Amino acid sequence: MKECSRDFFFLNNTVLPVEEFIRFFNPPAKYIYEVFRVSKGVALFIEDHLDRFFHTAALSGVDTGFDFHHMLGYIHDVISKNDPEDGNMKIVFYNLSENDSHLFIYFTPHLYPTQKQFSEGVDVELFFAERENPNAKVMNTSMRKSADEVKIQHQLYEVLLADQEGFVTEGSRSNLFFIRNNILITPPAETVLEGITRKQILNLCKINAMPFSEEKVHSSELGNYDAVFISGTSRRVLPVKRINEIQVPVSHPMIHKLQRLFEEMVNNYISRRV
Repeated sequence: MKECSRDFFFLNNTVLPVEEFIRFFNPPAKYIYEVFRVSKGVALFIEDHLDRFFHTAALSGVDTGFDFHHMLGYIHDVISKNDPEDGNMKIVFYNLSENDSHLFIYFTPHLYPTQKQFSEGVDVELFFAERENPNAKVMNTSMRKSADEVKIQHQLYEVLLADQEGFVTEGSRSNLFFIRNNILITPPAETVLEGITRKQILNLCKINAMPFSEEKVHSSELGNYDAVFISGTSRRVLPVKRINEIQVPVSHPMIHKLQRLFEEMVNNYISRRV
């Protein structure tokens, strides 16, 4: 799958035709990035995404040379130059040398879950791997490639990362939630990459008085939960129906409620900006 889609992308201070992308895009094995969703011409929750991007840069000891205000402008330039269809956009920053930095902003191919997957759930399996710095959104191409190979070989939607002690932390491209006795449980923030959708889900729980807790979850206990779902920019609130050999119920009222509340929040966000 190609990395860049649509007609135009941004590089440093210039908007260029997509045909030029492959000539300039040559990232190292690890680089900082951010992915967000565009709907009806609006970059969803972009303030949170940019905050996380600059937080990752700080954790990585990287000075991008760009500020929040200018980044917003560049994103809007790319959106306005391309067709209005909904999709995902990506920010990538890396240095090839001290004086050779690259900031890319572009539409990237996406694959959103189907309505059937939202209603019937998806298959996942455990994948024993850990991020070097869970709180920094740094692309590790080696780990990503290995995880993607497992997903293809086993026909999975996602793999769930488990650490050396057997605690399950997150998906390779998603955050992870469990439900038990009508309490939402998610691995602690310090052990995961805090997704923007994860943040919004926890905010919805606070607003709607839905009890939740941040707790470590061991792989040996996965059969003890009433429901499981993953979240992310593309996935939103997506039920899990199987973890390895464990079958998981998907028709839980809390999942249905969070799916509805999240869609309402997205629609309200868009209506305030169009």
